[in-house]
Amino acid sequence: MQLEKFLTAAEAIVGSENVSREPTSGAPEGLDGSVAYGDPFPLSRPHRPGPAVRPDTVEQVRELVRAANRFEVPMWTVSRGKNLGYGGSAPVVDRNVILDLHRMNKIIEINEEYAYAIVEPGVTFIQLYEEIKKRKLNLWISVPAIGWGSVVGNTLERGIGYTQDAAHYKHQCGMEVVLPDGDLLRTGMGVVEDSKVWPLYSGGFGPGLDGLFFQSNYGIVTKMGIQFSPAPEAYTRILVEVPEEQDLAPLVGTMTDLMRRRIVANPPQLYGRMTLIIGAARRDPEIAKILGEHGNFARHIPHDLISKVSSILGLPAWCAGFALYGPPEAQAGLLEAVKRRFKQVKGAKVTHETFNAVPGEYLRSEDVTQDFLPQSGVPSIDHVLAFSSKEDGLWHNCYSPVLPPSGRELYEWYVRAKKITEDHDLNFLADFHVFDRYIISINLIMFHPSAKARLHDVQHALMEDSKKLGYLEYRTHISFMDATAAHQTFNNGAFGRFTTMLKDTIDPNGILSPGKQGIWNSTAKLERLGLEEK
Repeated sequence: MQLEKFLTAAEAIVGSENVSREPTSGAPEGLDGSVAYGDPFPLSRPHRPGPAVRPDTVEQVRELVRAANRFEVPMWTVSRGKNLGYGGSAPVVDRNVILDLHRMNKIIEINEEYAYAIVEPGVTFIQLYEEIKKRKLNLWISVPAIGWGSVVGNTLERGIGYTQDAAHYKHQCGMEVVLPDGDLLRTGMGVVEDSKVWPLYSGGFGPGLDGLFFQSNYGIVTKMGIQFSPAPEAYTRILVEVPEEQDLAPLVGTMTDLMRRRIVANPPQLYGRMTLIIGAARRDPEIAKILGEHGNFARHIPHDLISKVSSILGLPAWCAGFALYGPPEAQAGLLEAVKRRFKQVKGAKVTHETFNAVPGEYLRSEDVTQDFLPQSGVPSIDHVLAFSSKEDGLWHNCYSPVLPPSGRELYEWYVRAKKITEDHDLNFLADFHVFDRYIISINLIMFHPSAKARLHDVQHALMEDSKKLGYLEYRTHISFMDATAAHQTFNNGAFGRFTTMLKDTIDPNGILSPGKQGIWNSTAKLERLGLEEK
């Protein structure tokens, strides 16, 4: 590896002001105003970033990739590096160069009639929303809980939003990709010069290649089409509460059935008492006082204390928020259907609020009062304010398996995972994203930095237990990518053999994001296992 020669070449390509020889500056502003690269919540293994390079054109990306091959310098690609709870902008391999795409922040096109946009990887959800608002377009985008991240980056990681288009990867349509040798590829109908349907039809002619670039290191996505929904005439937000923990099963079973029947269109967000207690402690000094020394999340909060706070506040065991979108006439019937179904769930309490556009117009998302989570497509950074990367702050890590949608399996897994988490003196926070045929079941472990040494053990214990039940994470922290990939065991690891074969073929020098999602070149994999042949 000839790092110094690469950095000199990079300065000639992007300008010296866009090369950071140390990772302490140059990143988009993050927690506590930091502009350093890396993981704001580092766990047990070192994943220190190396120097960083920041192109702002596709041609610069191509030149950097060619230089990286020439000087054998691996680069870890980030769109904006806001992957909180999964590693931030830190690489799997210690001291890899960071290829930071945040300066590529052009919104290429927004089409109101067909409800899509084409964006570069530096475009944030907030930026896209503000542009739609500025142009007064009748569009509602889907955004994650924290809106400062990249639309492209979030979609490539199969990130989740809260509107009807919440499974972002399913609404991606067409990519432009720089390949590991510097060549440039377009997928889908983008294979045609000046295609008019590139962001409209994802299928293309021949094999579909888009999926190769999700959660992978096979290319650098420099443009993406993303589809969203026209603004509705009316919007109804609904909250369902149930009193007991075991009510989780019928609650979830009812919601997923309503989704499969297309009565509910967006994925309900499901959370429990711990989430409500954290919110209350931030707002109410008296609640924070009751939590006392347990309020910093260095240790598990005792059950009797949770029960005490829950009793004071009158908290339910579970809350599920979802929404209805469409004409007022349809809303009334759908709402009655929802209420009728939840009458069958013992103890369920349903509350709702409807917003209607002026007759003859469409509802703008900014005209809807703020939701707890952005079901109306208005991004914010409010939820990040709870966290701090400082040594006395609040950190978090996500354990995120995919489960079946009945509610029975979710409750079984929840009881087991909660016990494992508490056995490691940590707190289980439910952050469940409920879809029609699966549930992204996130154990959002919030913890004081002094507890980080326990995160490695609890993660592996959760992984082993989920493996026994036949479940795998949809996404994981960089420290656990290899361990998660090792659970892809069908046919003695055929999936891993195939991904390694692809990596060896298209990226023989291992230039792009080595180790991402456990994907390595064969020689690097042998070295990592300590099995390199003499």
